[in-house]
Amino acid sequence: MKKALHITSSARGGQSYSRALSAAIVRKLTDRKEIGTVVERDLIQSPPPYLNEELIGEFYKHADSATEEGKHLLRYSNAIFSEMDEADIIVISTPMHNLGVSAPLKAWLDQLVRVGLTYRFNEDGSRAGCLKNKKVYLAIASGGKQAFWPEGYEFIESYIKAVFGTYIGITDVATYRVEGTAMGVVEVDYDEILADL
Repeated sequence: MKKALHITSSARGGQSYSRALSAAIVRKLTDRKEIGTVVERDLIQSPPPYLNEELIGEFYKHADSATEEGKHLLRYSNAIFSEMDEADIIVISTPMHNLGVSAPLKAWLDQLVRVGLTYRFNEDGSRAGCLKNKKVYLAIASGGKQAFWPEGYEFIESYIKAVFGTYIGITDVATYRVEGTAMGVVEVDYDEILADL
C-alpha cells in the first residue's frame, strides 16, 4: 500500500478550511485503501527555519565535506527530504495569503529544494527533477473567489506546479479549492468538492 505525506500550513487550527479539505482528501484515499501509512507534517506546530547565509552555504557543499555544525544546520532539510523521498502521495494544504501560499509552506519549500537532491542540472543547463512517479494533491482555501480575480492573479496552483515540476520532478498535481471563506459562515460540502477524486 502507498505511503502519504500530509503537509498542513494554516495557522487557523480547527477553524481552517484548507486543513479540513486536505484531511478529507487523506480520508478518502485511506477509505479507498490507496494509502496506508500517513506521515503528518504540521508547519505551524513545527515551523520550518528560514534560510540564512550559513545554511545556503551548506546546501552547495559536497556531503563528504560537511562539518558537525553543517550537519546540524541541514538536519531539518534532510528530514523533510527523506519524508518526501519515501512518500508516494503528497497532500498539501495552504490558505491563500495575499494571493500566494502561506509563509510556512514557502519556508518548507525553500528547505526542501536542493541541487543534487531534488533536482540536477543537465549538460545544456536545464534542470531535471529527481523525485519522479509521485502525485500531489493540493488543497487551497481562499477568502475570495477565483472567478472574480483579475486575469493572471492565480499564484498558488501555478507556483506549486512550477516548483514541483522544475525543482522536484513531480508533474502530477490535482488541485481542490474551498472559496469565499471571508464571506460569512461557509457550509462546505467536501464530498462534492472531491467528487472527481
